[in-house]
Amino acid sequence: MKIESKPLGPGLVLVSLDGRLDIAGAAQVEPQFKAACDEAALLLVDLSRTPFMASIGIRLLLAGAKGLRRKGGAMHLFACDPQVEKVLVTTGVDQLVAIHATRDEALAAAGAASGT
Repeated sequence: MKIESKPLGPGLVLVSLDGRLDIAGAAQVEPQFKAACDEAALLLVDLSRTPFMASIGIRLLLAGAKGLRRKGGAMHLFACDPQVEKVLVTTGVDQLVAIHATRDEALAAAGAASGT
């Protein structure tokens, strides 16, 4: 599993995850993902190259979203693989973290949420 983190503006960070978000994958990316959540007010997470998500991956996302929410921020997921999106919806993650079809939709929602 690989992770890339890129600032898009003040408090706005894009994280791209590449690989399976299973036990091994989550362990590989957790430190960088947590650091991105700590740095950001709004975090966009690109899941287009994440074909599988286990419960540990869901935990990673929810822990990050909770930390962001505590400081008045938010997380937006986008470009989910259909199977990954099904898992996120089935487990209710979509009730806590916004899921968007495209990066542009996530950016628009993040802009609306931040008032920009």
